[in-house]
Amino acid sequence: MGSLPVRLLHALGQRSRTRAAREFESAARDPRAAQAAVLRTILSRNAETEYGRKVGLRADLAGEEYARRVPLMTPTDLQPWVTRQMKGERNLLTADPPVYYVRTTGSTGEPKHVPITTSYRAEFQKTVHVALWHLYRRFPEAFHSRALYAVGSRKVARADDGNDVGTMSGYNFTELPALIRAVYAWPYGLFDVKDLRSRSFLSLLLGTLGDPSLIAGIFPAPIVYMLRDLEQHAGALAETLRRGTLPGNLDLTPEQWAFFAARVRRAPGAAERLERAAAAPVGDKAARAWPSLRLVYCWNTATAALYLPELSQRLGPGVAIRDAIYSACEGWCSIPMGDAEPGGALAVTSHFFEFMDEAEFERGGSATRPAWELQDRHRYYIVFTTSAGLYRYMLGDLVEVCGFHHATPRIRFVRKGGAASNVAGEKLEEVHANDAVGAALKEAGLLATFFTLAPDWSGSTPCYAFYVEPAPGSAARPPADFQALAEKVDAGLARVSFDYGRLRGGAQLGPVRLRLLPAGTYDKVRQARVADGSAEAQLKTAHLVGDAAQLPAPIRDAAG
Repeated sequence: MGSLPVRLLHALGQRSRTRAAREFESAARDPRAAQAAVLRTILSRNAETEYGRKVGLRADLAGEEYARRVPLMTPTDLQPWVTRQMKGERNLLTADPPVYYVRTTGSTGEPKHVPITTSYRAEFQKTVHVALWHLYRRFPEAFHSRALYAVGSRKVARADDGNDVGTMSGYNFTELPALIRAVYAWPYGLFDVKDLRSRSFLSLLLGTLGDPSLIAGIFPAPIVYMLRDLEQHAGALAETLRRGTLPGNLDLTPEQWAFFAARVRRAPGAAERLERAAAAPVGDKAARAWPSLRLVYCWNTATAALYLPELSQRLGPGVAIRDAIYSACEGWCSIPMGDAEPGGALAVTSHFFEFMDEAEFERGGSATRPAWELQDRHRYYIVFTTSAGLYRYMLGDLVEVCGFHHATPRIRFVRKGGAASNVAGEKLEEVHANDAVGAALKEAGLLATFFTLAPDWSGSTPCYAFYVEPAPGSAARPPADFQALAEKVDAGLARVSFDYGRLRGGAQLGPVRLRLLPAGTYDKVRQARVADGSAEAQLKTAHLVGDAAQLPAPIRDAAG
């Protein structure tokens, strides 16, 4: 079955998604009824669990009574229940037994675990199916050849109950039928390669053989890094495909060597494409190497938006970039439909959603409102109930309503709650850092591989340190250009944050202090994450931290 033409596999996949898409279209016209049905299904299935009996879950609880009866659940509240599940106890949060546990830390923080059940996987697959259905209709030319999709490790540990512990992407990918996995140019074995340099070379090699029409990921930065590596290694890749044998400098186990050697073949046509790419300008390299590429599907908002200018530059004009599903392992929340504007319709057929006004959250309140009462351009903290046993779960993400799909709000991610720093009363948020640095980089004509802001207490007056690693094309600029960049960042923070400007004017905060990072610093962070089994494609970058101690060690150690 795996020998079926890739275009036909895509068409069959689109046909299989049609029912979910039609159900969602109907639900989007009446989100109140759709949400009531989702909540009823979850509660009826789990009313007789230990948690259900404790809080009084019943199938007939309406949204308002459900909110009064059931307390909000935080990640800290969830963990004791999950710990018991991992030790083998059952019927605690859900009648369905857990089949997997996702280990996650987000951008910062201690590892936590989220249970995955069969019914929960069916829930979020609805979101995936509907989003892909719309994307296929909007960009049919992106669904005729192989796709590139990077995942993390399926197994980084094993719980006492015998279930694997790892990444959500690794679990999802390995659970796909072989026929569907045939669409992807990258086999799961690629993501067991721990050496980042070797993995990147193999990714480009297999990607070129697959002539991809679509790249899908979460965060755009790893896609940018891959395209940089394409620029650097196009000649060596071409030579490999002319010979049909792997180069001897790859850091692989004997088993991995045999696995990848069997997948590499002489491919003169692909080698010629890479040779043309090696000689082409930056904006043409990807198009020469991968002429079928038409779409990159990744996050476009908040921190991710800072990487889009370089991504667009390296892809060239013939490749569209569209926003991906806003999700976490705890819940899959939006359905982008291929629009140029970021955001997507709330996934009202997947989970039951509530929302807390931004001001209510900031003052420590607990009042929520349902999806059908949201207002355009207002910001809310998202709360959801899922079939994984998360009841009124406070994810801590701030989202903004950006219009409506029929009667259902469209949402986009703004920032994580608590992604803020307050040294002297300035109350900086990550959105301020993104706006200020993004504008400064654009004005200076510079690109960054990595940047973040962190409080600096080393002087007589506290200030913010600006840690930045220039992108390869900007690294040759003189140090004075980056000092000027730091000054532009300082001015930008004063422009986007009234309190920062007020405190700078009153000399209660010092000017931004440059911490210029040498080339390769952030690669060490990526390598460490790859080595521990994390999904490198889902590595998110915090652009503001409240304490420099939160920075990865390679960043702290390299700062000058």
